[in-house]
Amino acid sequence: MGKFKFNLSFIIVSMVMIVVLVTSSISIWVSYQSFNEMLIQPKLIMQEEYIAEVSDIAEHNVAGVMKSSDTEMLAKGNQVYIEHVLSISMFLKKLLWPLLLMLVIVFLVVWWFALKITSPLRKMAKSGQDNDDICYLKSVDDWYVEASNLKNVMINSIADSQSKIEELTDQLKLDSLTGIPNRRSMDQVLNNLIAEKVPHAILLIDLDDFKKVNDTYGHTVGDEVLKAFANKMKESVHPQGSCFRYGGEEFLVVLPYTAIEDAVKLAEELRLKQALAENPIGRPVTLSAGITVFTSYIRDPNQLIAIADQALYEAKQSGRNCIRVVEATFVVS
Repeated sequence: MGKFKFNLSFIIVSMVMIVVLVTSSISIWVSYQSFNEMLIQPKLIMQEEYIAEVSDIAEHNVAGVMKSSDTEMLAKGNQVYIEHVLSISMFLKKLLWPLLLMLVIVFLVVWWFALKITSPLRKMAKSGQDNDDICYLKSVDDWYVEASNLKNVMINSIADSQSKIEELTDQLKLDSLTGIPNRRSMDQVLNNLIAEKVPHAILLIDLDDFKKVNDTYGHTVGDEVLKAFANKMKESVHPQGSCFRYGGEEFLVVLPYTAIEDAVKLAEELRLKQALAENPIGRPVTLSAGITVFTSYIRDPNQLIAIADQALYEAKQSGRNCIRVVEATFVVS
């Protein structure tokens, strides 16, 4: 079992009530003592006056009469004392209802104040449970310094966390070498287009004899060739479509709302640029491409890519550095 934790408002109310009860008890006892002293004081004055009067009477009256008067005066003094001295039970009874009323009022005020103090903390805790909602957190009324400081720390922490999450998410969607979207992003884009039945064409591109580049010049130079081609492809495709690294030296271009003729034209322009471009190895690195378009027969991206791959295979068989088209007229299993 987890360790039991007290509610902050409960702790505040309990501590204040304990202080109120202790101070009230002390105040009541001191008041009782003071009140009785005030009642006893008249009796002492009466006794002093009585002694003076008895002395005067003793001079003019016989001893028996004096004794009788003495007894009567003492009895009257004691009666006055009894009548004026207030018992503690009577004192508490007279103060009970006012005391209870005071305690109830103090309890309600303290409870309201405790809820007022803990309200920002509860709301900030709720924002943390609700997937770090910054908008809700900013609306919290941080009316005292500690809550304001805690709120600012939470906002900064959440903002940093979301920024890092977005950065990591972007990195997951991008190819680390070329900086263009990777196959994960490609699958998501194609799935959305096919699900919404958006007409589009795709180009599956392969750099010719790239294995020889790696074997001859090394993988570091080969990476530079891939990065240079990726930049050239982005310039040619944007803003008409999106390009992705499919894997290795293969790339894929998605062209939404593009007819097959326009897709062939764009692919041919890219092929010519690549054939004439300078490369880190000092000689051209050509490309071959297979093109196809989405039809109602297509159910998932793998079917569409398989058709484009068939077109790419034909381009390779035709001597490379060329483009071939295969249209989807049947479902590829």
